[in-house]
Amino acid sequence: MKAAILVLYLPSVISFVLTTPVLRVEKPRQVSDNYGVVIAEDPSTSGVQQSRRAFFETGSIIAAFVLGSGSQPANAIEQKIYSSNARNMARLNSGDSSGGSIYDNNPTLPKARARRAMVGCKNSSARSLAGEIVGNKKMSEKECNMIVMSGEADFMLGALVELDCPTCPYGIGSR
Repeated sequence: MKAAILVLYLPSVISFVLTTPVLRVEKPRQVSDNYGVVIAEDPSTSGVQQSRRAFFETGSIIAAFVLGSGSQPANAIEQKIYSSNARNMARLNSGDSSGGSIYDNNPTLPKARARRAMVGCKNSSARSLAGEIVGNKKMSEKECNMIVMSGEADFMLGALVELDCPTCPYGIGSR
């Protein structure tokens, strides 16, 4: 690849060297405006210098292409996370909305079972699934809470186990 580009670039270098006249140091021409004020012409606008400038601009672009064509892009280094806030932001950016918590949808203690079932009563998808289990399709949050407070939490915990989603808010997925 580099050799092919150099083969293409070499004839333009040779033709430039052969066709460019030798640069002579000249005094800038003096030009007068309509009022007799002498204006010195800038020698950098001569044809030789313009062609050399164009040659070096195109040559630098081609050299950058030739030298950079074989290099590989830099690999991203996994960043170290030093604070809990940055850890939470990284977790949220990866799509985990659980708040970093691990939810147990089938706790062993009776009070823990009631607490988890009450959380499930606040979620509409968990309520609708639990309502299908009980036989009440349109269960309200109040009805659900009354059933759980009467000591029956297994219907809601069964729905929560079915909707288990570790990366969802409150560990409850939607259906």
